[in-house]
Amino acid sequence: MAKSSPYLSEQVGDHEPATTLNWRELVAIVIERAWMGLTVAILVFLYFWFQAYRQVPYYRSTATLMVEAQIPQLFNFQDVVSFNTRNLEYFNTHIKSLHSRAIMERAIEHGELAGRPNFTPGRPEGPGQIEMALRFVNIVPVERSRMIEIVVEHPDPGIAADLANAMAEAYIQQDLNNRMGMSLQAVDWLRSRAEEYRENLEQGLAELQQYREETQSVSLEEDQNIVIAKLKAVNSALTSAQTARIEAETRWRALEDLMAQDVPVTEAALTLNDGTVSEAYGRVRERRQRAEALQQRYRAGHPDYQAAADELRAAEEQFEVASRRAIASIENAYRIALLREQNLATALREQEQEAFELDRKLVRYNDLRRNVEAEQEVYQAIISRMKEASLSGTLPTEIIRLVEAAEPARNPFRPNPRQAMTRGASLGISLGLAAIFLLYFADHRYRRVEEVERSLGLPSFGSLPLIRSKSLKHRGLIVHEDDTGSVSEAFRTLRASIMMSPAMQRAKTWMISSAGPGEGKTLVVTNLAISLAQDGQRTLLIGADLRRPTVHKLFESKHQLGLTDVLEGKCKISSAIEQTAVKGLDLMPAGRIPSHPAELMSKQIFPQAMESLSKEYDRILIDAPPVLGVSDALILLGYVEAVIFVVRYGVTHSLAARHALSKIEASGTRCEGTVLNGVNLRNMANYYYYRRYGGYGYNYEPSKTSEVVDTAAYSSS
Repeated sequence: MAKSSPYLSEQVGDHEPATTLNWRELVAIVIERAWMGLTVAILVFLYFWFQAYRQVPYYRSTATLMVEAQIPQLFNFQDVVSFNTRNLEYFNTHIKSLHSRAIMERAIEHGELAGRPNFTPGRPEGPGQIEMALRFVNIVPVERSRMIEIVVEHPDPGIAADLANAMAEAYIQQDLNNRMGMSLQAVDWLRSRAEEYRENLEQGLAELQQYREETQSVSLEEDQNIVIAKLKAVNSALTSAQTARIEAETRWRALEDLMAQDVPVTEAALTLNDGTVSEAYGRVRERRQRAEALQQRYRAGHPDYQAAADELRAAEEQFEVASRRAIASIENAYRIALLREQNLATALREQEQEAFELDRKLVRYNDLRRNVEAEQEVYQAIISRMKEASLSGTLPTEIIRLVEAAEPARNPFRPNPRQAMTRGASLGISLGLAAIFLLYFADHRYRRVEEVERSLGLPSFGSLPLIRSKSLKHRGLIVHEDDTGSVSEAFRTLRASIMMSPAMQRAKTWMISSAGPGEGKTLVVTNLAISLAQDGQRTLLIGADLRRPTVHKLFESKHQLGLTDVLEGKCKISSAIEQTAVKGLDLMPAGRIPSHPAELMSKQIFPQAMESLSKEYDRILIDAPPVLGVSDALILLGYVEAVIFVVRYGVTHSLAARHALSKIEASGTRCEGTVLNGVNLRNMANYYYYRRYGGYGYNYEPSKTSEVVDTAAYSSS
């Protein structure tokens, strides 16, 4: 895609240049170069067809094996040799083992295939035959199953089936032999290990008995139970004694604190809640109340009072004696509790020492006993396993089994002519399309309006058909001479498209040029000038190509003066202008060919002449020389207001066109749009592609004198 251009700032109407290939353009490209794609497709198809019919036919036969997910169990024990049949690695091991030389050798021997003449043509029996036979075989795991397919492709259908079945049977037999052989080897190994463990067991039992005799213990486990029970009992009694001692000590320490504070014995005893003290204290209060009552009634010497006083003293003495006894009993209880705690602590230490001594004996005893038990368990397990292995070694358990035997194929698997032709057609079409687009991208010549817009970044005013008339005059004046034809309509459409541009409406002086010669700029400018004149605009056509003038030939001008004479000052402007047969169209021919056209155009008289003419005419069209090669057109750019760039279908090169436009851009004059000229509508691709722009026109019978032209309608893109 071309880079952005300043010419895109003002376009025809709301039109924007196409930036990508649309589907119609793609179809047109394919149709335009269909011969190339068709040739490539036919060649590829013929190659596949030839290869399919020249190959040797091969027949395919398939034998299917199943790997059991679980080994069948006829006894309540497993094989001595364990297989994790659910492991993916175990399944893949079978696949690799099936495609080995050993299995192929066994299969050839089992199926008696070595002597068959068609088995390996040209290869004698031996390693070479095995290698060649392996090429016929393909091991394929069936997806989402535990099945394996042995696929054999061979020119002989019978040999293909026999080889697949022989490989399946050989592998099943080898797997069975391997597992039985491993079982027998395991039995011999277990037998030797059983004898070794029997000797170890006997030696362990002898050491255990000797240790019992040395420690004089029949059963250390029972002794340990007794010692532990005694230890628990003493520990529990010590805990109770400690609790009782703490309680007694607490009470005694409280009494000591009271007595240390000089509290009377009787008051201290009252805090003990002792029944004897409480009873004695009650008698004292009773006697005191009686003595106090008699004292109020009698004198001190009265016998009743004296008797009451004696009883009070006796009660007080008994109360003091009871208090002292209660305090002494608290002290004695504390001393007894302390002594009991000390005795139980001593007994606990002795019992712990006895337990430690017994534990030391048990360490060696338990070690010897565990060794004996372990040796006994291993010995029993080996004996049991040896018996089981002896039975499993003779049990024909199949982990691999044949699910479906191979059958001789009726039709060859390859080559498949239908499949080969389908592939050839698909690949041929793909390569054909690739060749078409490779040729398209390698060819930088313009063939479509969108290509011009993408490459140059300019809007397109329209496309014009290829005029096939051999007469130069007729081609140059076809809009005037055949004004109802489709080509004339195409030029009128071009005129309308140009006039839709605001910039072209404002510009009076138009220059029509191209990148190089032979691109039809003169044909475009003459017919466009005629079309403008027919639209009622007073138009002047100036032949400014002073090196190869052509305009005067088209109009059959007899005028001797022209632009060269005006620029040299030999005549006035009006003298160089002549009227044409087209109403409203005047012509200023180039005149004679000067020796230095560029220097002549650089004279100041040219812009003065253009300024004067622009006041008299609505439109001035200049037939300029090509931009590339000569500097004439670059000089003219400074005297015009707009440029229309003509590109020729299948002729103009994109690199040349972009180079020419870069020079126009450097001059400061705007190139407002392009015209695609010379579209060949007899080409199927172009007819299809440009037909989409419409097909409405005059319904008339062409005159006998008219030249044949393409009859499709054209419009701006």
